[in-house]
Amino acid sequence: MLEVLKKQKMFRVYLIYQVFSGIGGGMFSMFMLLSIHMLYQNPIYTGIAGVLMAAPSIASFAVGPVVDRRNKVVIMRVTTFLELLVLSLVAFTPLQEQLGVLFMFAVIFAYSMAALFEVPAGNALLPQIVPSKRILEANSLIDVVSFAGGIIVGVGLFASLAEGMNVRFLYGLSAGFLVLAFVFSLLLRDATPKKKDATHINYVQDLKEGVKFLKGSVLLFLAIAAVTKNFVIEIASVNMPMFAEYHVGVQGYVLFALVGLIGGLIASYLIGAFGKRFRVGLLLFALYIFAGVMRIVFVYILPETYLFALGVLFLFSVLSSASGVIYGSMEQKLPPKDMVGRIDTLTTTFIAIAITLGALIGGLMGRIISAVDHIFVYQGVSYMVIGVFLILIPKVRKLPKFRDIN
Repeated sequence: MLEVLKKQKMFRVYLIYQVFSGIGGGMFSMFMLLSIHMLYQNPIYTGIAGVLMAAPSIASFAVGPVVDRRNKVVIMRVTTFLELLVLSLVAFTPLQEQLGVLFMFAVIFAYSMAALFEVPAGNALLPQIVPSKRILEANSLIDVVSFAGGIIVGVGLFASLAEGMNVRFLYGLSAGFLVLAFVFSLLLRDATPKKKDATHINYVQDLKEGVKFLKGSVLLFLAIAAVTKNFVIEIASVNMPMFAEYHVGVQGYVLFALVGLIGGLIASYLIGAFGKRFRVGLLLFALYIFAGVMRIVFVYILPETYLFALGVLFLFSVLSSASGVIYGSMEQKLPPKDMVGRIDTLTTTFIAIAITLGALIGGLMGRIISAVDHIFVYQGVSYMVIGVFLILIPKVRKLPKFRDIN
């Protein structure tokens, strides 16, 4: 897995950029939901925050042609700088105290709008700087290093929460990571061949080409699974602060996140090191089925034995994260290189719609359902349904090993 790191100089810079950007953005997403829950104790507000995080991505389909035709590195630089400005507003101004939850909502929306361009630009750049046969390893390595950095930061935050949550410090720290990401973005170079018609974008034609490819590809079924998975994940995510606070307190919420990061790190390493040896369709089926089982087991044993529950949560995180790494790599490997941005943003649009609906429904479920534990049981059942769906699709079932996919 380290071969791609040794041989691809530009990938090393890209890796560092993605790590700092991922940690900064991840901290923002996690603690924004937690801080809104802690400040207002209203699942509806938490659900609205989840909606605002996802809603801008519904417009992703319009971003794809821009990403494919324009300089991806410039897009990454500009959007990272905008994300940094937004976080700085939260960390270093008194606007939050003056404007309350409306300011928090505005910050979430502005940050999400910037990420609307930054994420697909980064995804589309990777196939330009890494050989196709190394994409799975490259994605795994990015996740491993990102998760490792997140774990280090998370341990420090877990310790700091013993004395109360300092929101300004958390967002200031997030901004600091984005400063580092911006600095390394200045060292990146876009390897996309220049085209004479790069200044002219035929949105309709470009989108039609992307839709046509997606409809005729096995990627369509993998995308349906990813959309459904993100829908149920969001329902659970907006209720996780309440679930964690009820069972284990605020520090437990951070501990859950840490276990998730560790599970993601292990999953990324395992997929990068061994994922090519297994048939993709059968592997995804197994991952979804066992992830669903682990989610249900976690809910029922948490009240009985905290330590064992953390172990089960770790297994769930490994299985769920592994399926995500595989899907992301397939999305970069299957389409032509000049179509990756369009495919990424097309699927992102549907995922964003699912997340937005999931946040709304999750907020309502948090108010209506008396026992929040049931929401996480539904999540586990949904994972198993996704696994069965995939194995019933001949195109998915017959997928060869990742290394044999051209």
